Amino acid sequence: MTESNPLLAAGMPRFADVRPEHALPAIEQRLAEYRRVIEQIETLGDKADQADVIEAESLADNALATAWSTVSHLNGVNNTAEWREAYRQCLEPLTRFATERGQNRALFEAYQNLAAQPDFDKAPAAVRATVTHELRSFRLAGVDLPEAARQRFADISLRLSELGNQFGNHVLDATEAYSEHFTTADALTGLPDSDLAMLAGLADQAGKPGWLANLSYPSYQAIITYADDRALRQRFYRAFVTRASETGPQGGEFDNSPLVAEMLALRQEQAGLLGFTDYAEMRLSTRMAGSGDEVEAFLRDLAAKAKPLAGQQLRELEAFAAGLGAETPLAPWDIAYYSEKMREQRLGISQEMLKPWFEVKRVFNGLFDVAGALFDLRFEADDSVQTWHEDVRYFQVCNGDGEVVAGLFLDIYARARKSGGAWMDVCRSRMAIGDQHQQPVAYLTCNFAPPSNGRPSLLTHDDVVTLFHEFGHCLHHLLTRVDLPGVGGISGVEWDAVELPSQLMEGWAWEEEALARYARHIETDQALPADLVRGLEADRQFLGALALTRQIEFALTDLTLHRQADPDPVAVMQRIHDQVAVTPMPEYNRYLMSFSHLFDGGYAAGYYSYLWAERLARDAFELFREQGLFNHQVGQHLAREILEVGSSRPMEESWQAFRGREAALEPLLAAYGVAGDQARV
Repeated sequence: MTESNPLLAAGMPRFADVRPEHALPAIEQRLAEYRRVIEQIETLGDKADQADVIEAESLADNALATAWSTVSHLNGVNNTAEWREAYRQCLEPLTRFATERGQNRALFEAYQNLAAQPDFDKAPAAVRATVTHELRSFRLAGVDLPEAARQRFADISLRLSELGNQFGNHVLDATEAYSEHFTTADALTGLPDSDLAMLAGLADQAGKPGWLANLSYPSYQAIITYADDRALRQRFYRAFVTRASETGPQGGEFDNSPLVAEMLALRQEQAGLLGFTDYAEMRLSTRMAGSGDEVEAFLRDLAAKAKPLAGQQLRELEAFAAGLGAETPLAPWDIAYYSEKMREQRLGISQEMLKPWFEVKRVFNGLFDVAGALFDLRFEADDSVQTWHEDVRYFQVCNGDGEVVAGLFLDIYARARKSGGAWMDVCRSRMAIGDQHQQPVAYLTCNFAPPSNGRPSLLTHDDVVTLFHEFGHCLHHLLTRVDLPGVGGISGVEWDAVELPSQLMEGWAWEEEALARYARHIETDQALPADLVRGLEADRQFLGALALTRQIEFALTDLTLHRQADPDPVAVMQRIHDQVAVTPMPEYNRYLMSFSHLFDGGYAAGYYSYLWAERLARDAFELFREQGLFNHQVGQHLAREILEVGSSRPMEESWQAFRGREAALEPLLAAYGVAGDQARV
């Protein structure tokens, strides 16, 4: 099969030809090729030079990564039983190889020899960063451990990989397994026409008349935000926050509780094997933040500033709701519903009201327009490139001279067996080694409501913000000028800084000057009226302290779980909620069991990164406010000092080169409407 395996073909992925049974043979062949490269390095010993080690490994790793990225992506966007099994089969050999390589003493010594060369400090930045990162990674893989400890470390790595995959599968299964079928629209009173159309589309996909709501986020959000039937909101809330747990309407069916407990224990054990006090300390050894104490102080300081205002905002919301006849204090399934009603009354806007101004094609034109103005990029559709679904589009990314420099896949609509949420991922990395050249290609994946019944897809403003966010990640990957894949684009960037470009790009989803370029009414072509622009500006801070405390709660829960060996993760979750939050949380809430960021998404001991990077992003955006939202010089400065350099230098150095000072905290607080003295951290 390997001779005709499309996963081994050069060039772009041949999605139309790839089948699940191609996955394991392709991965096994690439692993065998990679092992032969390592054997050659071992044979050369002290004679191995930069080309023998860095370049040879980079080529082998890139060949493996291109095959695996296709398999991993198809598992995420088409999670059939066949692809799920193919993905699972590949995880074990990949995890074993990663640990085996990370614990290879001869390879470790080859990198040490490169670092010891007298002219190493004169090597290109990407080479020096590659060697530095690799030496650190070897130590974090247990290369210095005694044999028995190395084997235990390897066993833990394999088990954690298996558990993470099981966790994600349970969440997806639980999300799709719960649904309610409605044969009359009366049961869905309050839902806007666009959401009713979406639920009708779900029913049609299931071969049923009427309307169908499940726990996919667009569906759940429609119910919890708009349904007048309070009992319906309560049922969906309970089902959503108990997904993949031992309780709730699916109690025990897809239970992640034992997986979470085992993963937390194994992570702490693995950190202990390496001599760290806890898993958070191990993870933070590669981050901008210096320690768990520093991160906790950052989060607690934000909580102290935000919680008083959050309490005030909740009281105002309850007073408003009481005026409409609601029971108070509000239950969790009431908060989004009455928040939306208060937004409409006080700000004169709603997510639904704004949809006609955010037709999906227009928004993408605006997105590409921003990239063109700031970075001299053009995006040209190319329908000749194979995709995995008829809704997916591919774009060539061209520079100011018209040269194709990168590529972008867009998969933006929700559908069955597609993982929820929104994300950017790597399809191909930039590489230039010898005569082998490869342009960067990214995947941008969302789950927006698709067109239905002849109606175009209209986005909420929240969707627009999400789209700009993920596009920021894409730009970080697509604009890199680093030729070694391991330190180019988003690869190797400190986890608490990798959200900087994405959160920065969100700014162009809010500012009037930017909105004027793409927010136009689907029927009249009218620009977003001034009163709605003002309402949108106010909406950015609307109940902002409540939103901020929610993020702090998630981040502190994550950090605490990975700093303390607590046998009851749910108790930790509840304790942090009581310390930080002001909104109610029922005893049965088990959001931890579907918190994929922590257990299937790489954010373990790192959820704080969103707020840490947002501090940088908000401050960076202030430079555009000062110099001009579409100032080409500032855009080029951002590209040159941050987006193009990847992790070829520490983000602290890149930040200083871009901003010339430490990041201010005030723009972050101001974005949430929280007053605070000017602070630097």
